[in-house]
Amino acid sequence: MTQLTIREQLEGFPLFQMIVLGTLRLTEPISFSSIFAYLYFMIKSFNIASNDANISKYSGYLASAFSISQFLTSIQWGKASNKYGRKRIILLGCFGTAISMVILGISTNFYTALLARILMGLLNGNVAIMRTAVGEIAHEKRHQGIAFSNLSLIWSFGKSIGGFLGGWLTDVDKFRETQEVEERFPFIKINLIVAAMIIVFMLQGWLFLEETHEKQKNRRDIGLEIGDFIRRSLGFEVPQRPWQIKLPDSTEEHLVDDFELSSFSTDSEDTITDEKQQLLTKPIIIRIINNFLMSFSNIIYTDFFPIFLAKTLEVNHLKFPFDIKGGFGYSSKPIGNLISITGIIGVVMVSLLFPIITKHFELLTSFRLGLSITPFIYITIPLIIFTLPEYNPKSSYFITNSLLYINSILQSFLTSINFSQMFILIHSASPKQHRAIINSYTISCTSLARFIAPLIFGWIMANFDHIGKGGLSWWFLAIVCFISYVNSFFLKESDEIIG
Repeated sequence: MTQLTIREQLEGFPLFQMIVLGTLRLTEPISFSSIFAYLYFMIKSFNIASNDANISKYSGYLASAFSISQFLTSIQWGKASNKYGRKRIILLGCFGTAISMVILGISTNFYTALLARILMGLLNGNVAIMRTAVGEIAHEKRHQGIAFSNLSLIWSFGKSIGGFLGGWLTDVDKFRETQEVEERFPFIKINLIVAAMIIVFMLQGWLFLEETHEKQKNRRDIGLEIGDFIRRSLGFEVPQRPWQIKLPDSTEEHLVDDFELSSFSTDSEDTITDEKQQLLTKPIIIRIINNFLMSFSNIIYTDFFPIFLAKTLEVNHLKFPFDIKGGFGYSSKPIGNLISITGIIGVVMVSLLFPIITKHFELLTSFRLGLSITPFIYITIPLIIFTLPEYNPKSSYFITNSLLYINSILQSFLTSINFSQMFILIHSASPKQHRAIINSYTISCTSLARFIAPLIFGWIMANFDHIGKGGLSWWFLAIVCFISYVNSFFLKESDEIIG
């Protein structure tokens, strides 16, 4: 296989549109991760958990509510984007997220917060649609490695922003010793700020994002026309839009006639059968299964690693290597710092190394290598707690924090790389005309994984914590990662579809 140089991969890259779409992509990781720095304390303030160990269960319920809602609607949003265009549905999804964040901020009980998370999942199907849009923007194969890696980069960067904001804009120390708080809405500030950011991103998307769907891109876009005017006023060169080009009447009539003929030239039953055969091929199913397993393990880490850091430190219940009860006893600020700093470092590492990895290694080789390392990252998480100076006086917080940062950086880097490669594997095995629907099926299965995983792991974490064996729950996560690694050997690059 001929390997392209980095210069060749970047030549003619659709940078401006990727930046515009990237800012819209930021809305989900920022809103998704901003809650994790304070989620433990938010649930505690609701007075619904009988003890601190059970907070893990309620955290799982909130995560699962979002995911099952997304699971139920992802395919419908994908079909809507085929009918109405990618841009309209993406902007609508961003608006739904902003509304959901405001509701979460004014939640005074668990059930209102649960409603906010459900709405966030129901009103936003952007993950699948943006994957499709990226493939349509970067339609040349040489651009797709960088384009799809940017999706993971943006997720990591957005997660960093959300973690930082969540840690620094919430005061949670008062929840450590007491569940009483004078403020009526102690978590409103962070959620209003995130909602405002989403609205700003929506505005720039309305002005500058081009429609990518082949059958919708010729429709007049008033927002884009205003954006073009702004860009011209600033001295930028803007192309003439398709709806601004006047076609001769005879040409328009022929286009309409051709469309009508093509619309009714096939037998509907044969078409449906053919579509099912193209959608449910073995290569696509194997890729979706692998994506399911990767998402299952990643959402557990994303949701429960901050919970483990926030749980009260119980030194008397620590005994190396398996006896662990509670957590690290960190507040929201160090948790937010950890999420944000490691996310940014992960972004830098992926930016620098992904083009090099793409150039020098086969896609599946590097994909499997990343999957083989990830289980060891999860196994070491609970062991780091034994380096706390409260347990081991010979150690120090510097050692503990350094190990946590190294662990989190590796996790951020490897998952970003692996998900980027997974996007490429799914995209390349999907027929062009079915990519939006296949991506919607993929996201639906991902949402199913994200629904099941927090429920299962929340229950496992709470029960192992009760019996003082909290470290074993992370071994379960490592086993899931190992299964994903084994499944990767059923993937073949020869399954790629050209076009």
